[in-house]
Amino acid sequence: MQRFFLPDWEALVAQPQETAILQLAAALDALGFSNDPEMDTTAERIVEFLGEFKVQAPPTTKPLSTRSENPVVVRDLQYHSLCAHHLLPFFGTCSIAYRPNGGIAGLGWFPRLVESLARRPQLQERLVEQIADAVFETLAPHSVAVYMSARQMCVEMRGARATGEFEVMATAGAPDAELANLVRPR
Repeated sequence: MQRFFLPDWEALVAQPQETAILQLAAALDALGFSNDPEMDTTAERIVEFLGEFKVQAPPTTKPLSTRSENPVVVRDLQYHSLCAHHLLPFFGTCSIAYRPNGGIAGLGWFPRLVESLARRPQLQERLVEQIADAVFETLAPHSVAVYMSARQMCVEMRGARATGEFEVMATAGAPDAELANLVRPR
Protein backbone atom coordinates (compact mmCIF):
# COMPACT_ATOMS: atom_id res chain seq x y z
CA MET A 1 0.00 0.00 0.00
CA GLN A 2 1.37 3.39 -0.98
CA ARG A 3 1.12 6.08 1.67
CA PHE A 4 0.54 9.74 0.93
CA PHE A 5 1.71 12.42 3.31
CA LEU A 6 0.95 16.09 3.22
CA PRO A 7 4.13 18.16 3.22
CA ASP A 8 4.80 20.18 6.35
CA TRP A 9 3.09 23.56 6.29
CA GLU A 10 6.25 25.65 5.92
CA ALA A 11 7.33 23.67 2.86
CA LEU A 12 3.81 23.92 1.48
CA VAL A 13 3.56 27.71 1.65
CA ALA A 14 7.21 28.26 0.68
CA GLN A 15 6.79 26.53 -2.67
CA PRO A 16 5.32 28.30 -5.64
CA GLN A 17 1.59 28.36 -5.04
CA GLU A 18 0.72 26.33 -8.13
CA THR A 19 3.01 23.46 -7.10
CA ALA A 20 1.52 23.45 -3.61
CA ILE A 21 -2.00 23.33 -5.05
CA LEU A 22 -1.14 20.38 -7.31
CA GLN A 23 0.47 18.45 -4.46
CA LEU A 24 -2.42 19.08 -2.09
CA ALA A 25 -4.97 18.18 -4.79
CA ALA A 26 -3.10 14.88 -5.32
CA ALA A 27 -3.16 14.18 -1.57
CA LEU A 28 -6.89 14.93 -1.36
CA ASP A 29 -7.46 12.64 -4.34
CA ALA A 30 -5.43 9.86 -2.70
CA LEU A 31 -7.57 10.21 0.43
CA GLY A 32 -10.74 9.78 -1.64
CA PHE A 33 -12.00 13.36 -1.53
CA SER A 34 -11.95 14.02 -5.28
CA ASN A 35 -15.41 12.67 -6.15
CA ASP A 36 -17.27 15.62 -4.66
CA PRO A 37 -17.74 18.54 -7.11
CA GLU A 38 -17.94 20.92 -4.14
CA MET A 39 -14.24 20.17 -3.55
CA ASP A 40 -13.01 21.10 -7.03
CA THR A 41 -11.22 24.19 -5.72
CA THR A 42 -10.58 23.04 -2.16
CA ALA A 43 -6.82 22.64 -2.68
CA GLU A 44 -6.57 26.24 -3.91
CA ARG A 45 -8.55 27.54 -0.93
CA ILE A 46 -6.48 25.56 1.57
CA VAL A 47 -3.18 26.76 0.08
CA GLU A 48 -4.43 30.36 0.09
CA PHE A 49 -5.55 29.96 3.72
CA LEU A 50 -2.22 28.45 4.83
CA GLY A 51 -0.43 31.27 3.03
CA GLU A 52 -2.01 33.64 5.56
CA PHE A 53 -0.12 31.79 8.31
CA LYS A 54 3.42 32.50 7.14
CA VAL A 55 5.79 33.36 9.95
CA GLN A 56 6.15 37.11 10.31
CA ALA A 57 8.36 39.17 12.54
CA PRO A 58 6.68 40.52 15.67
CA PRO A 59 5.91 44.24 15.54
CA THR A 60 8.47 46.58 17.00
CA THR A 61 7.81 49.43 19.36
CA LYS A 62 9.92 52.05 21.04
CA PRO A 63 9.10 52.12 24.76
CA LEU A 64 7.63 55.37 26.00
CA SER A 65 9.20 56.81 29.13
CA THR A 66 7.29 56.51 32.40
CA ARG A 67 8.04 56.84 36.11
CA SER A 68 5.06 54.72 37.08
CA GLU A 69 5.56 51.19 38.33
CA ASN A 70 1.83 50.51 38.58
CA PRO A 71 0.67 47.44 36.66
CA VAL A 72 -0.50 47.83 33.07
CA VAL A 73 -3.13 45.27 32.04
CA VAL A 74 -4.41 44.51 28.54
CA ARG A 75 -7.29 42.09 28.87
CA ASP A 76 -9.17 39.66 26.60
CA LEU A 77 -7.37 40.16 23.29
CA GLN A 78 -8.96 37.76 20.80
CA TYR A 79 -6.65 35.56 18.74
CA HIS A 80 -6.79 32.66 16.26
CA SER A 81 -4.06 30.18 15.47
CA LEU A 82 -3.48 26.72 14.01
CA CYS A 83 -2.35 23.71 15.99
CA ALA A 84 1.13 22.84 14.72
CA HIS A 85 0.37 19.13 15.08
CA HIS A 86 -2.91 18.93 13.14
CA LEU A 87 -3.35 22.28 11.35
CA LEU A 88 -6.72 22.65 13.07
CA PRO A 89 -7.72 25.98 14.61
CA PHE A 90 -7.45 27.01 18.20
CA PHE A 91 -8.76 30.36 19.36
CA GLY A 92 -9.51 32.29 22.48
CA THR A 93 -8.41 35.28 24.51
CA CYS A 94 -5.11 36.55 25.82
CA SER A 95 -4.52 38.89 28.76
CA ILE A 96 -1.18 40.57 29.43
CA ALA A 97 -0.03 42.41 32.56
CA TYR A 98 3.36 43.98 33.22
CA ARG A 99 4.96 46.17 35.84
CA PRO A 100 6.88 48.98 34.05
CA ASN A 101 10.51 49.67 34.81
CA GLY A 102 10.83 53.03 33.08
CA GLY A 103 9.09 52.17 29.80
CA ILE A 104 5.61 51.37 28.51
CA ALA A 105 4.23 50.50 25.09
CA GLY A 106 1.33 52.04 23.23
CA LEU A 107 -1.73 49.85 23.78
CA GLY A 108 -2.06 49.07 20.06
CA TRP A 109 1.24 47.18 20.13
CA PHE A 110 -0.19 44.35 22.24
CA PRO A 111 -2.92 43.11 19.85
CA ARG A 112 -0.44 43.34 16.96
CA LEU A 113 2.09 41.32 18.96
CA VAL A 114 -0.42 38.60 19.83
CA GLU A 115 -1.68 38.44 16.23
CA SER A 116 1.82 38.19 14.73
CA LEU A 117 2.88 35.36 17.05
CA ALA A 118 -0.44 33.49 16.74
CA ARG A 119 -0.49 33.76 12.95
CA ARG A 120 1.54 30.61 12.36
CA PRO A 121 1.12 26.94 13.17
CA GLN A 122 1.69 27.04 16.88
CA LEU A 123 1.19 25.41 20.26
CA GLN A 124 -0.78 27.35 22.86
CA GLU A 125 1.86 26.51 25.49
CA ARG A 126 4.62 27.92 23.29
CA LEU A 127 2.58 30.94 22.18
CA VAL A 128 1.99 32.17 25.75
CA GLU A 129 5.73 31.94 26.46
CA GLN A 130 6.64 33.77 23.24
CA ILE A 131 4.30 36.63 24.13
CA ALA A 132 5.71 36.92 27.67
CA ASP A 133 9.28 36.84 26.34
CA ALA A 134 8.55 39.45 23.64
CA VAL A 135 7.02 41.86 26.17
CA PHE A 136 9.91 41.31 28.58
CA GLU A 137 12.62 41.73 25.90
CA THR A 138 10.98 44.77 24.31
CA LEU A 139 9.92 46.77 27.39
CA ALA A 140 12.37 45.46 30.05
CA PRO A 141 9.71 45.65 32.78
CA HIS A 142 10.15 44.36 36.32
CA SER A 143 7.79 41.48 35.51
CA VAL A 144 5.27 40.18 32.98
CA ALA A 145 2.35 37.74 33.25
CA VAL A 146 0.42 36.40 30.25
CA TYR A 147 -2.72 34.27 30.49
CA MET A 148 -4.39 32.55 27.53
CA SER A 149 -7.52 30.45 27.22
CA ALA A 150 -8.43 28.60 24.05
CA ARG A 151 -10.80 26.16 22.46
CA GLN A 152 -8.69 23.57 20.67
CA MET A 153 -10.38 22.10 17.59
CA CYS A 154 -7.80 19.30 17.45
CA VAL A 155 -9.16 18.12 20.81
CA GLU A 156 -12.82 18.78 20.00
CA MET A 157 -12.90 17.30 16.48
CA ARG A 158 -10.54 14.32 16.77
CA GLY A 159 -8.95 12.14 19.40
CA ALA A 160 -10.55 12.97 22.75
CA ARG A 161 -13.55 14.74 21.15
CA ALA A 162 -13.88 16.80 24.30
CA THR A 163 -15.03 20.38 24.58
CA GLY A 164 -13.74 22.92 27.03
CA GLU A 165 -11.23 25.70 27.36
CA PHE A 166 -7.56 25.09 27.88
CA GLU A 167 -5.73 27.66 29.98
CA VAL A 168 -2.02 28.41 30.08
CA MET A 169 0.04 31.10 31.77
CA ALA A 170 3.61 32.31 31.44
CA THR A 171 5.64 34.83 33.39
CA ALA A 172 8.94 36.59 32.88
CA GLY A 173 11.08 38.68 35.18
CA ALA A 174 10.68 38.99 38.93
CA PRO A 175 7.94 36.88 40.52
CA ASP A 176 4.81 39.03 40.92
CA ALA A 177 1.70 37.44 42.42
CA GLU A 178 -0.35 40.59 41.81
CA LEU A 179 0.26 40.43 38.05
CA ALA A 180 -0.57 36.73 37.96
CA ASN A 181 -3.89 37.48 39.66
CA LEU A 182 -4.62 40.44 37.36
CA VAL A 183 -4.46 38.37 34.16
CA ARG A 184 -6.61 35.48 35.38
CA PRO A 185 -10.33 35.61 34.59
CA ARG A 186 -12.41 37.39 37.19
